[in-house]
Amino acid sequence: MSGLDDVAALLREHDRVVVACHEAPDGDAIGSLVGAGTALAEAGWDVALWAPGEAPLPDDYAWLGYEHIARTPPDDLGGRLLLALDCGSAERLGADGPAAVGAAAASANVDHHADNTHFAQVNVVDPGAACATVLVLRLLRALGIPVSPPVAEALYVGVVTDTGRFMYGNANPEAHAAAADLIDLGVAPDAVFRRLYEDRPAARVRLLARALATLDIRAGGRLAVACISLEDLEQTGAAEADSEGVIDHLRAIRGVDVAAVIREPRAGGGALKKASLRSADPAVDVARIAHAGGGGGHAMAAGFSMEGSFADVIALIEAELGRA
Repeated sequence: MSGLDDVAALLREHDRVVVACHEAPDGDAIGSLVGAGTALAEAGWDVALWAPGEAPLPDDYAWLGYEHIARTPPDDLGGRLLLALDCGSAERLGADGPAAVGAAAASANVDHHADNTHFAQVNVVDPGAACATVLVLRLLRALGIPVSPPVAEALYVGVVTDTGRFMYGNANPEAHAAAADLIDLGVAPDAVFRRLYEDRPAARVRLLARALATLDIRAGGRLAVACISLEDLEQTGAAEADSEGVIDHLRAIRGVDVAAVIREPRAGGGALKKASLRSADPAVDVARIAHAGGGGGHAMAAGFSMEGSFADVIALIEAELGRA
């Protein structure tokens, strides 16, 4: 059996499942969570959804439906299969993650991050997959269960967002084929794009303006950095998730190999910094840079967190870029 056949077999053995994604979820994580959870529930599984963390879930994807998503593991975890999606390690399941993996009746890990730690009983890790929702689509096919229009829409969100609207190098033939299949299953691309990229609160635009005002080009033009402080969030009235999209403006600058957005999360009180990295050059692996900061991700998209000043984080990124 293939790896996903093993996951399908495990699901057939357990009629109760908790589907989880990584903390601070992006479109691929939310799309995987909602898509897989909805499809399994429609097919008869008893499904609990878990998105770990305390920060509010991103408003960008709320139209997919957050009402059934819990922020902590279910009380009956010991009787459920834990299906972790788009999650590189047990720690990415938040503070409860490692204990939850051990407490679950069984565990499966379906992911596309090359640095995945293979933390579950059954692990399917395919770095060649464009996004986790492509793997979820494969899993649903392995199970032989239908993909309803709401499921297709959630999975399409993951494909669109993780490929950067099909602009990134991971927009491979399977990603385009999956998108076409999901459109055949009921997705309206124009409606999804409006919800994802045009229905923006004014606070997000104000935050973008403040972030771009901090633009710093370093390393002989190879590195573009923008910083977002707690003060920026407070004065614009923006949510932390409103920083999404800033990095695309940096990555588009001529001559830039690496774009970095560094922000202060509200939970860190100003001491903690979170860095998001994107590579504009396939020869530059930003996951390697992120590992130096204790994080991880993909060759073209990665991130890390550390305590220190904005200058400390920039210095680390610039030093690691110099070794590339």
